[in-house]
Amino acid sequence: MALMNEYPVVSSNLKSGFGVYGTADPYVAGGSLYAPYNNGALNPLGALYFIPSPSQGGNTTLASATGYASGLWVRYVLFKSTANPAMVGGPAVVYYTDETYTTVTGVFSEGNPAATGNANSIAGWLLPNTGTVAGVGVGTAVSATILNNGGLGSYVFIGLLGFIPSCSVVASTAIGDALIGASGNFTTARVVAGTAPTNKILGWAKSAIASSVADVEAQVMPF
Repeated sequence: MALMNEYPVVSSNLKSGFGVYGTADPYVAGGSLYAPYNNGALNPLGALYFIPSPSQGGNTTLASATGYASGLWVRYVLFKSTANPAMVGGPAVVYYTDETYTTVTGVFSEGNPAATGNANSIAGWLLPNTGTVAGVGVGTAVSATILNNGGLGSYVFIGLLGFIPSCSVVASTAIGDALIGASGNFTTARVVAGTAPTNKILGWAKSAIASSVADVEAQVMPF
């Protein structure tokens, strides 16, 4: 019988009360007494889940103005990067490293397929981040060192479809722009509103941009 969880196990091990934004479960080679799945995972790898909106008792630490009635589709994956870049202050773009839809990286060049295909390997938005926005950023509770976990990586939730507050975006982004992946680490590019996107879309900017942060309506299809 296939491994499955009807509901996600959300450890909030980085910061209590932050739900999927505060979760980074360390990979443990060979398993763990505290984890039902292989190598320390608390959910089936690659599993899709719907997180209720704040209005339905989801992340109640979010303000009423930030997606109060929007739920969020998420995927449980292994974050693992050879380059291990510094994290950023806001949910940020990540890329699949293979075709299993289970492992992601924040480094454009580590995405699969390589070369010109990197922009189309977008997986979603890495939810744990070093920002300080209430209900979204966990500050110093997470870092590249913590996620890297000695080269083994950590299990995290990535956002796919729904409202995600205070995401890390390119500074030139304007309200209504589409967002796509770009060369670099955790880097987006803007597609001016009304212009056809050139690559797979991450979502649309929903708010004014302040310090390279914007609210986003994520639009990454859950395969």
